[in-house]
Amino acid sequence: MLTVTLLAFVTVWNLHNVRRRAASPWPAIVAALLVPFTIPVDWMLLRTAATIWAVVSTFKTWELARGGGGDPRMQQTAARAFLWLEVPQDSRVPDDDAAASSTRAEGRHRLLRALLKTPGALGLWALEIYWPSIHSNVWGEALWALLIMWLGMTAIIDVVAGIAMQSGIHVAEGFKTPLLARSPRDFWGHRWNLFVHRWFGRHIFRPVGGLRHPIRGTLIVFLTSGLVHEYVVVAAIGHLPQHIGWMTAFFLMHGIAVVVEVATQRRFGRGPWFPRPAAICLHLLWLTLTAPLFFGPLGEIFNKM
Repeated sequence: MLTVTLLAFVTVWNLHNVRRRAASPWPAIVAALLVPFTIPVDWMLLRTAATIWAVVSTFKTWELARGGGGDPRMQQTAARAFLWLEVPQDSRVPDDDAAASSTRAEGRHRLLRALLKTPGALGLWALEIYWPSIHSNVWGEALWALLIMWLGMTAIIDVVAGIAMQSGIHVAEGFKTPLLARSPRDFWGHRWNLFVHRWFGRHIFRPVGGLRHPIRGTLIVFLTSGLVHEYVVVAAIGHLPQHIGWMTAFFLMHGIAVVVEVATQRRFGRGPWFPRPAAICLHLLWLTLTAPLFFGPLGEIFNKM
């Protein structure tokens, strides 16, 4: 009952107060962040889903209080605003019937794309069942977790976006083939979780200096991301994790890698420094080598499911 009450409060507060600039966003943010803690820890799958919703809701509430995203037409009606709040990626209203029809067709393509990803995710899940020793090697486990997380997460997002786009409202892409990234900057800036990238750019990077102080801005963005992920683990399992601080270390390492990449490009030119296939392999190696810092804490969630 408390969970449902908080969910209703967040929705009503955002739609009737924050959307109209009539009240502070903080009551809705605090209520959203408390939602996972009202769910029993034995219901780990539901609690984890609630934790992800809490983070997305927090980002959306803050965005709403600061102007409501890129397309103001999404805030003109309560129904559109509700869709905007619940679907993470940026969305926009079609300009005409032709644009709406094109959006619906693209949405069906995303649903098909999700269907095509499903065998890969199920195959990786079967691999774990029939070859559990994959978890005995930290690097093999990291690569396995990276692949199944990408396939599973993007398939779910494609389903949500594909269904929402049948209304004619366009939903921005959330991922762009992240495994083809050629560098840390390419991965985080152009391919992985673009909703979070855009949100951090608007509300963290620019306010703390932006392009005038890019090193400071980049490191603060990655530090903030690490702290957000620490919250995700704590809220999901209900106590401090065994791997406390690992998420923050992971994101700071990648923030430093992005800073080094940008500084190198400014000093010696943008390159390319390696052929595309070699750059992709090198970045995947870097991602795999650092991934245990990310998946160690997440493993505490999965082990309780």
